[in-house]
Amino acid sequence: MLPITGSHGHAHREASRRSLSVALVLTFSYLIAELIGGLVANSLALLADAGHLLTDTAAIGLALLAMWIAGRPASIQRTFGFQRTEILAALLNALSLWLIAAWVFFEASQRFGDTPDVQGAVTLGVGAGGLIVNLTVAWVLHRSAGESLNVEGAFVHVLGDLMGSAAVVMSGILIITLGLNVADPIFGIIIGVLILATSARLLWKVVHVLMEGTPAHLDLHRLCQRMEQLEGVTGVHDIHAWSITTGYEALSAHVTAEASALGNPGPVLRQLRHIASSEFGIAHVTIQLEDSLTGCLENHHIEHPDAPAENGGPLG
Repeated sequence: MLPITGSHGHAHREASRRSLSVALVLTFSYLIAELIGGLVANSLALLADAGHLLTDTAAIGLALLAMWIAGRPASIQRTFGFQRTEILAALLNALSLWLIAAWVFFEASQRFGDTPDVQGAVTLGVGAGGLIVNLTVAWVLHRSAGESLNVEGAFVHVLGDLMGSAAVVMSGILIITLGLNVADPIFGIIIGVLILATSARLLWKVVHVLMEGTPAHLDLHRLCQRMEQLEGVTGVHDIHAWSITTGYEALSAHVTAEASALGNPGPVLRQLRHIASSEFGIAHVTIQLEDSLTGCLENHHIEHPDAPAENGGPLG
């Protein structure tokens, strides 16, 4: 049976789509003003922030496109549909941030040798405007970012640009009050470092999903213990848990059981699936009952510490 995303996931996707659409309008509207301001003021910090804002716009557009593609139905060729597209979009967003940081570092190194005059008033004014816009966009995306790596990719872009706008404002203040034009490339480098820092966590989470690592919130030890608490269940092995996309986890496991349970497997299977789906939030669950480990080609048993069972006995 092909996986079907529930109404809860559909509601999250619609909310994420609305948040991204509002954010796209706001970032694109201010992009032009910040680019013009950077050219007029001859400010690297402002141009770097404008470049980051350009990637924000592209990142949000990419996230919306990925969300549309991910919503396409599953097929016999792609049994999970295109849901992994959102993870790939998050990966592209993270890598694009690193490219922007590399450009900022290179340009800053060139300016240290020959620091140009920078118009502090324009830098300060445009930077302050960017700070307000980015605060608004970050507020719009914040809730949905916790429910989707795709949206989080766009949110991290905006968060980096928010810190970048703050650095531009500081640069403008120093240029106006102290005449320190060198503050411009210095804060350009600070923006680049902030970009790398904010994208590193996102990149790690994306790679973890693509490597089919165990979802961070899922305690497999506890899951095995809960399954082994059921009457008639003797062990859990060959267990795999991974994320198809954010909020859509899958699980497969082999469960050994006593002859009494194997004679009437329906109730045991329903309880096992209920534990995985209701208690641990796993959307796609596949359980195979066996009488022993004999004949099983894999034995990926998760070694878990003994814990007191609900009936008072120890778990193995």
